[in-house]
Amino acid sequence: MIKLSVSKAARMLGISRIDIQAQINSGKLQTHEGYVTVDSLRLAYPNASLNSEQDDRLKKMQQIKDDAMFKSNSVAFAQSENEKSLMSIVASLKTKIYKEEIKNQHYEMVFEELGERLEVLEKCCHAQDKEALHKLQGWVKNQAH
Repeated sequence: MIKLSVSKAARMLGISRIDIQAQINSGKLQTHEGYVTVDSLRLAYPNASLNSEQDDRLKKMQQIKDDAMFKSNSVAFAQSENEKSLMSIVASLKTKIYKEEIKNQHYEMVFEELGERLEVLEKCCHAQDKEALHKLQGWVKNQAH
């Protein structure tokens, strides 16, 4: 509850102190411990502007709060959008990893099959070709690991 002296209330309303005192005496304006409250002034003078410094500060604080809430909501929206983008990127990377794992399994099977075929070829080849074929088998085994 904001309380003002009769003099300050009169200055804020742009009327004389005597007019305020008349309102108090007639019972149209309530007092509290010798002061008038801003709420009772607003009731007694509904068309008057009561822009006190405190009202201005309250308005400014409310504007700051509103601006902060707007910024907070903007940040939350941006974070939400970033999260969606990151989830999309993660899903894409998981798909790529899966495809690469499939390729890797295929290459492992190819190397295994190649090693088996080289062993069969080694059994059937001429003696002069066995050493070169043996080196090739060693190279294939080293590449597969």
